[in-house]
Amino acid sequence: MIPSLYLHIPFCDSLCHYCDFGKVLTGTFSQEKYIDSLLIELDSLAIPDDSLKTIYIGGGTPSALKPELLTRLLSRLHSSFSSVTEFTIECNPESLSEEKVKIMSQFGVNRVSLGVQTFQSSLLSSLNRKHSKEQVFQSVSLLKKHGITNINLDFIYGIHGQTLSMIKEDIDTALFLKPTHLSFYSLQIEEGTVLFIKGYPSVSNETYREQYDFISKRLHENGFFRYEVSNFSLPGSESKHNLNYWNDGMYYACGLSASGYLPSLRYQNTRSMNHYLQHKFRYQEEPIDIYDEEFEFLMLNLRKADGFTLDEFSSRFKKDFITSYQKEIEDCSPSLVIKDGRVFIKEEDLYVMDQILLKLLILPEDLRMRQK
Repeated sequence: MIPSLYLHIPFCDSLCHYCDFGKVLTGTFSQEKYIDSLLIELDSLAIPDDSLKTIYIGGGTPSALKPELLTRLLSRLHSSFSSVTEFTIECNPESLSEEKVKIMSQFGVNRVSLGVQTFQSSLLSSLNRKHSKEQVFQSVSLLKKHGITNINLDFIYGIHGQTLSMIKEDIDTALFLKPTHLSFYSLQIEEGTVLFIKGYPSVSNETYREQYDFISKRLHENGFFRYEVSNFSLPGSESKHNLNYWNDGMYYACGLSASGYLPSLRYQNTRSMNHYLQHKFRYQEEPIDIYDEEFEFLMLNLRKADGFTLDEFSSRFKKDFITSYQKEIEDCSPSLVIKDGRVFIKEEDLYVMDQILLKLLILPEDLRMRQK
């Protein structure tokens, strides 16, 4: 059974200078035609009605949809997938009206991820974010007024000019709003983004680490536990949808640039809006085997604070992790911990997880050679 569905809404009222996701400016393409195509693709997936546990609508900016189209999309999902227990939609404060919140509540949305990034107006301007601190407060108030209390606030750290005092103010303001979940992502200046083109300066690795450690400590002191490298929640409020990704679970996906993971197949949708509106959805399909799955399992599960169990690994891959990775485990010592039947990265080393994984992971082609 495949438990999760991701849908991508690419429309944005303005384009953030750091974003390299598939997106288009509102008004450049028809939202109506896009939703037509999205629902046609959804039908083509033939998802069993009672199979889904989580739905996540991301973007882009899903809250940039016109109210009538938001109604059309959410009502269809709500009526088709009655077994969903977590239904998340991403929103931006400046495009979240009370009308749209009512629609979300009416059609089963029970979790909202709100793009805040920072409460500092100077930093928001450098990222080309268009909301204000007051709009964030108003959005949270509207969501709670209409019964949506499972709220994530997204933040970015590692912004040029951002200080620890700014981050402390962001955290303290966020905690005042009483969210259930907080995400803190380091600013990555990706090729092709406005920040990259303008030569926006990156902060040093030392600054990234200092800020990350400060964030982790501050949130821990206030009852939020880190369950994945960039994600913190109150107990019991972890994102079930994202945990399915990090557990290397399978998922359907539809929409511009969306990628899905089905049995023996990964697929990537087109980033061309013209192609998508012509119902030419798939850009690439990649067959995967048990060795691809093993690589992905380790890479994703070790993002989580609690890693994975030795039993999970042996049950899925029919071999013993410690025996199969003896040399690699030694190379990763003492950062990689095996204790009480679990394998995980030491909490203080999660920040340098990528360096540890480089030592641990064996490429799928090399795994295949070992089996010969």
